[in-house]
Amino acid sequence: MPNQAEISEKMRYILVDWLVEVHLKFKLLPETMSLAVNLVDRFLSKNSVGRDNLQLVGITCMFIAAKYEEIYPPECNDFVYISASAYTREQILAMEGTILNAVEFNLSVPTSLHFLRRFSKAASSDYPTHTLCKYLLELALVDMRMNKYYPSAQAAAAVYLARIVNNQDPDWNATLIHYTQYDEATIYAIAQELLAVHQDSQKSNHQAVVRKYASRKFGEVAKRVFPPAI
Repeated sequence: MPNQAEISEKMRYILVDWLVEVHLKFKLLPETMSLAVNLVDRFLSKNSVGRDNLQLVGITCMFIAAKYEEIYPPECNDFVYISASAYTREQILAMEGTILNAVEFNLSVPTSLHFLRRFSKAASSDYPTHTLCKYLLELALVDMRMNKYYPSAQAAAAVYLARIVNNQDPDWNATLIHYTQYDEATIYAIAQELLAVHQDSQKSNHQAVVRKYASRKFGEVAKRVFPPAI
């Protein structure tokens, strides 16, 4: 973001929050959302983008991610429609080529979701706990503060924080240290920041992730009471 002259972290926050709504509208896989945000951030790290084109970058990254992850991805015209025809089909296709060249066609990237599945199994997490972890990781996608951590560290911190919220004892154990390769002291620091991300999301005007995980479909995990500190 320091290389961006026209866009800010807040604008990226609003963009990713909107992409969560697009993702939900199209009923796409969780992996598609993670890859789309990964592409947005990698593209922004290499290219200066004007504020008029930020949404175009966002929907194009979702378009690319859907074609990579989904069996039946939405068509290009669907993304034209979802953006209220702010961009044409030709603009999206042109941006697709620009983004793919910028990331050197490397779409096979490890995301926090990949690590979460492994770590949840190691933690013997039940479905509500695993869903709570997914909620935390999706909040982390929206908030840039978590970008400085590896996807594996984000996933481990989500498991740690979810275990605390669900009063699972111990918070961290030898099995999780073995499979995550993170000790409790390291994860504690990252989980503190993840908790701050959650707390700030409750006060934000942009609530796409919170609304999504407050629904019955996702077990209403966003309504869980989090501790003020850990």
